[in-house]
Amino acid sequence: MGRVPRMLARLSVESRRFYAWLAAALATGLAVRLVYAIHYKWDQTVYGDSAYFFYQARAIVEGHWFVDPLRWQWAHQGFHAGAEHPPVYTLFLTIPDLLGFGTFREAMIASVLLGSLTVVVIGLIGREIGGSKLGIVAAFLAAIYANLWINDALVLSETVAALAIALFVLFAYKFWKHPTWRNAAWFGLFAGLAVLTRAEIAFLVPCLGLALALTARTLSRRKQLERLGVMALLVALPIVPWVTYNMTRFDHAVTLSTGGEFTLANTNCAGSYYGPRVGWWDANCLANRYQQKGDESTVALHYEHQGLNYVEGHLSRLPVVLLARIGRMWGLYQPIQQLPLEDFEDGRGPRTITKLALVEYYALAILAVGGLVMLRRRRVIIYPLVSLAVIATVAAMLAFGSTRYRVPAEIAIVVAAAVPLTAFLDRAADQLRPPQLSSGPPEPGPDPPRPTERTDETVGAPSGG
Repeated sequence: MGRVPRMLARLSVESRRFYAWLAAALATGLAVRLVYAIHYKWDQTVYGDSAYFFYQARAIVEGHWFVDPLRWQWAHQGFHAGAEHPPVYTLFLTIPDLLGFGTFREAMIASVLLGSLTVVVIGLIGREIGGSKLGIVAAFLAAIYANLWINDALVLSETVAALAIALFVLFAYKFWKHPTWRNAAWFGLFAGLAVLTRAEIAFLVPCLGLALALTARTLSRRKQLERLGVMALLVALPIVPWVTYNMTRFDHAVTLSTGGEFTLANTNCAGSYYGPRVGWWDANCLANRYQQKGDESTVALHYEHQGLNYVEGHLSRLPVVLLARIGRMWGLYQPIQQLPLEDFEDGRGPRTITKLALVEYYALAILAVGGLVMLRRRRVIIYPLVSLAVIATVAAMLAFGSTRYRVPAEIAIVVAAAVPLTAFLDRAADQLRPPQLSSGPPEPGPDPPRPTERTDETVGAPSGG
């Protein structure tokens, strides 16, 4: 019981103040998320990806590991192996269910609690790259930024993805400052978990790990390679069991997920290449999915071929579609049209909230550009943050222009935006601070006039007059 007070006693005054503010930011973020969940999403319809995660977790609790929950719940075709999404978020949702909190509302609250932790990690990232003030500002931005908290109440994997990505970015900066075995191991472990939340992170992790390890100037080449090996080993630790499991239970090879194959079909067809929804997706392109013969890997291959055939037949249109996807994700193409589309896809809403999220995004994105420049001038590496924007762009190009795919970049946006905002707050505080009275000795004034020198002759002589 006395361990925590002793730990607090060892902290400096500045550290205690930082953690107090960080706790306040966490409380703010939790309050905002709970208000959105209870006031706006308490009676939401369970469908789409949220239904997939929720019912797959329910099946696991009932003893059926990683089945296709939609085939079970909606098509009523029994239990069949499913891996349309990576496993981490589904496994998280089994925790409240196993504890007796098995309703969708309780899953929503569990996700809100988990998502609030991202506020803390973003604050720690800010502190790592720019000190306590920057960390506090970054944490409060994360607490109120709608594009981070909106996903938590929707019961989507972006909740755990944001947390895992923020954790491996935190340890990327820790390793940059202190390239120890421990920081290399934590970076690798959280990077591996992030891959199991969003499969596209697999493109990012090797590049970032190589850059960090091979530019650690305080290490010899041998030690750099040893640190890189530790990263690779810990990245593989959570991934290999999942991939091995998938390779043994389907008719065709499946690694991280089958979702890419299905997405390839419903984003490469007439409805997503032409007309008002270019760069989006079209559910009609996956019609009769559950009437296809074979297991999920066989059906996924069918739709993969369907999508690739459409791409090959419309290569001249592909550049326009790719630009539309990128523009949609970054809020640069049809941002107002995007609001009802995403409300239909994920349940993002009401419109007041999604408009708030869009306005916040524009403001923070502008600040973030300036923040990256300021960090570069301070000789702080920015490639861990920039790489998150790159991987979000790649995800949109390969799939469609959803704001959800921007989640990795949202972390970078918040951290980078906090840099100029912190500088502004510092300057404002300096201007408002009253001038301090000097506590030292008074400034010397002009020398007092010297008295008229008296010679020996004048001593004892009578005064005149």
